Parts: sequence; C-alpha cells; structure tokens
Amino acid sequence: MIRGKNITFYLILLFLSCQDNPSYQTIDVKKEIAELKTHSEKISYLEKIYKIDQDVRDGKSSELILKYGIGSPEVLEFYSKMDSIDKLNLERIKVYLNEFGYPDSTYVTREAKITPWLVIQHSTDINKRKEFFPILYTAYSKGNIDTDQFEMYLGRTYQMEFGNYPFGEGAYDPKEKINRLIKELNLIK
Repeated sequence: MIRGKNITFYLILLFLSCQDNPSYQTIDVKKEIAELKTHSEKISYLEKIYKIDQDVRDGKSSELILKYGIGSPEVLEFYSKMDSIDKLNLERIKVYLNEFGYPDSTYVTREAKITPWLVIQHSTDINKRKEFFPILYTAYSKGNIDTDQFEMYLGRTYQMEFGNYPFGEGAYDPKEKINRLIKELNLIK
C-alpha cells in the first residue's frame, strides 16, 4: 500500500516538473493527507516533502548562474520550477499541520521534524509566513523547533518586511532576539 503511494507521489512530481508552468492546485492535497492513517505514513510523507525540497536546491542554481548568467532563461526557468515546488510543498504542509499539528520531535526522524519549518522558511510570501507563526511558535515553545531555526524564520520574515536583516547590538542572546523580532513584526503569541 505504501509502495503504491510512493509511486503516485513521484508520478505527480514528475508530471509537475515536465510542465512549463505547473499548477500546484491540480493536486488534491487534502486527499493526500486524508490517506495518511498511520504514524509511519505521516513520517514518510514529511520525509518525502523534505527530499523534494532539498533535491530542487541541490546546488543547481549556482551551476546554472555560473554557466548561463543570473538573468538567463535557464536560471529563470529553474527558479520558476523551484517556486512551483515550494508552493505545492507549502500547501501540503499547511493541510498537514491543520490536520495533525507540528510533529513531536521525540517520535519522528530529524527530517520529518524540520520539514514543516524548512518548507515555511522557503516561502517568500510574507503573509503566508506570518500565518504560520502561531504553529511555529507553539512548536518552538515545546522544543520541536530549535532556537536557531525559529530565530532564522523570524529574521528572514523581518528582512522580507523591512528590507534588512535584524542584527542586534551588544551581547547576543537568541531568546531576547526572538522576543524582539516577535514584537517588531507585530506577531501574536
């Protein structure tokens, strides 16, 4: 049964990668999530998303930029494909988190644990990033997201909103920086 789901998952990914402008809305993400019945299926699902997320970033953009130049059609096509994959993964994570919540780090693999954070971290839509704040904050408070990861999420969100990265002055305390960023971004705990 899981093998059939693996094949379906990769066929969908293959179909998307062959499209000029793939639409992540053509995939029934709610159905994918509804089919996750066991704990191991949930872990496997998150691990697959992790692999897809990382495979598309496997140093390919640097190679293309060096070979063709930053504004080349090849680089723009690559970024378009990566953006489509990121949007699909973000939709998957949104539905997953709404159904199951953030994965508990004591019961999942490292990859499964960081996948929701990683996918959200790759989103360039500031409103969607902020939409996930309550879930990420709760996961951080429970120890399911590391301090560095949560700070990175907030720092990148701040940078997108204000145009610069929030470097602190004086002694560095990550928890103080997190609290300052939450306040400056007007996020509600």
